[in-house]
Amino acid sequence: MRQMRIISSDTALFRIALIVLFCSATAIIWTGSKALTQQANKEELTAGLQFVPTDAALFVYVDAERIWENSILQAIRKADGKDFDTFISMVKTETGLSPDDLKSLVLFFPHLKNPRDLEQLGIAFTFKKTYDKEKIVKTAQKVLSTKANLKLVPMGERQALLLINLGEEYAKPQPAGKTGPLSVALKNAATGKHVAVLGSTLASLPEEIRGDDLPAQIRPFQPLLKAQTITAALDLGKTIDLDVRVATATAGQAVDCEKSLGVLLNLIQEAIGAGMKELDPDMKDLDLKDMLAIMKAAIATAKDAKFSAQGNEVKLTASMPIDLPFVSGYLAAKKKIQEAALQAQSLNNLKQIALAMHSYHDAFGACPPAAVCDKKGNPQLSWRVLILPFIEQDNLYQQFKLDEPWDSANNKKLLEKMPKVYAIPGKTKEGGSDTFYRVFVGKGAAFDWITGTKINSITDGTSNTIMCVTAATAVPWTKPDELEFDPDKDMTKLLGAIVNGKVQVAMFDGSVRTFSKIPDPMTLNALITRAGGEVIPEIP
Repeated sequence: MRQMRIISSDTALFRIALIVLFCSATAIIWTGSKALTQQANKEELTAGLQFVPTDAALFVYVDAERIWENSILQAIRKADGKDFDTFISMVKTETGLSPDDLKSLVLFFPHLKNPRDLEQLGIAFTFKKTYDKEKIVKTAQKVLSTKANLKLVPMGERQALLLINLGEEYAKPQPAGKTGPLSVALKNAATGKHVAVLGSTLASLPEEIRGDDLPAQIRPFQPLLKAQTITAALDLGKTIDLDVRVATATAGQAVDCEKSLGVLLNLIQEAIGAGMKELDPDMKDLDLKDMLAIMKAAIATAKDAKFSAQGNEVKLTASMPIDLPFVSGYLAAKKKIQEAALQAQSLNNLKQIALAMHSYHDAFGACPPAAVCDKKGNPQLSWRVLILPFIEQDNLYQQFKLDEPWDSANNKKLLEKMPKVYAIPGKTKEGGSDTFYRVFVGKGAAFDWITGTKINSITDGTSNTIMCVTAATAVPWTKPDELEFDPDKDMTKLLGAIVNGKVQVAMFDGSVRTFSKIPDPMTLNALITRAGGEVIPEIP
């Protein structure tokens, strides 16, 4: 039953993702716009734009050269030179071209009716120099990591169209003079005045999101989903400007869309405000002050946005100052993202460990002991070795000699094969063999050196008893070196933070938790014991 729910939720996520994509046109990353101009009808489409169907579900045009050479991005590149240099080197190795060599890019999805339609798209590249056809195809195949049907259509020495799972009909330019819902947006992209242009024909989206049976939280945006097109243009100048247009069939529908945009702008302000509080509830983290300043400016931009219905069209414009601390804000945001990724990976590791413990319990009637011990009761190998078959590492498990200590000639050479589930990205050294995931053992703790604990013996409750923690110090992953529990000592010193003072634990019910701060000694002792009968307070 759980698997069926997961499959259904994936489909639902696809639908919701599309809804968010097209309802959030005003929340596109602020990279630029001057008003969309009807004079674009006089413009000739450039090579890449010629291939976009005028009724495409979605197309995006990006002036990569102007964005890449923009002063803000240049400053960010300088401040984060190492990562940018690594990225540029990687791209150059794979494609033979540097990101600096890309002039513009056009991406389009002809249809988005079904989930599989996400796998059918076209990407038109315009380079500043000649390109290697074979490298472009090989790179695309590698990135896609699938047996996608790829076709590269050369358009001269500096232009190419990459078709992904699309038929031959898309390898030819659209007929001259052919018009459709996105004709004006395509020609506006061809003017070269905008750093980015986006357009969507909403009739090419799933019928479900254009119908009346929508979730309550999505219903306020129903008029937008029933519109004919949504287009947006962005520019970088003295300010960062955004221009959004929503075309409808009637003036009445345009008024309804205007109301929906108002709701959307309010939600954007609320979401950014909530994000600010989550980042720094007390506003004391100086490292975040510039990122918070940018977020405040984004709220003000959404608040001051101008929008109105004129005939069958709704227009929205917004401007954001360009003299904001984008560089330091970017570095702070990058740090936060890395920390969040680290926390998420560690939580997933703990979840896998907890599941393995339960699988071991199902197989042997008890959790593993803290160690494999010899006949005299001396610990030989860690519990981390015993659960290997339950984390899809049975082959590695078979290579251990369980009657030998962790540092015997045979077992020691297996240290370098530590499974990734025992490593914490950013804390464990690359290729290292030490782990921070350890358990408390002895004197009423959940683990004992020699015998395994049965779940029904945890009378304090499985949700109130710690199984595994992130420790303050790391140990070789096969070594039976665990956290000796002593209620008369301060056990809080044995716990280690992942980032910003946050400690992570897996409980015996299989849940994983992140504590914003280490619990006080008495509370921690209560969580460590399996049958202490203590009353455990709420832990932040």
